[in-house]
Amino acid sequence: MEGGCVDARDEEFVRLVKQAKAGDTAAFEAILGLYERRVLITALRLLNRNLEDAKDAAQQVFLRLHRSLGQLDENRHFASWLYRITVNVCRDMLRARAQRPTLSLEEAGGGLVAAAEDPVRNEQRRQIYAALATLPERERTAVVLRDLEGFTTSEAARIMGCSEVTVRSQISNARVKIRKFVQRRPRRPL
Repeated sequence: MEGGCVDARDEEFVRLVKQAKAGDTAAFEAILGLYERRVLITALRLLNRNLEDAKDAAQQVFLRLHRSLGQLDENRHFASWLYRITVNVCRDMLRARAQRPTLSLEEAGGGLVAAAEDPVRNEQRRQIYAALATLPERERTAVVLRDLEGFTTSEAARIMGCSEVTVRSQISNARVKIRKFVQRRPRRPL
């Protein structure tokens, strides 16, 4: 897995988890430091690139983590457990957002684009994110976890609480929809 995430079987990490469970704030903050960026990026992808919602989601994820740390088995795969919390928080936020429609930065025309990036790549990225926003929640989650976050199909299934067959089916359906979306959408001038 990318982004500095560690495996729960790492002895140092297991020690941090045990210390955090015992109430050591510094140990919890060290765990937070290891996963903060990845949780934010995942939330950003699941919440259609809405940065404020992603920050709120990441904060909720770590609050839930802190509250339920005592229930964590140090020998379980920590990243899968944390990403499951992330997916659930984002799912809750999407349901709440459905009650109050808003525009993302991208839709409002205020998308952030690094000046040094290739304009063709920016356009491809913009189209993929626009396509992701049109997918049903479960398909978007499967694609984000598998294709963007780099989880295996079995890890994505564990995080989503479904079978590997379901994940593969959701990814397949999502890829077809993304491809159709990109093909029928007019390209912006570069």
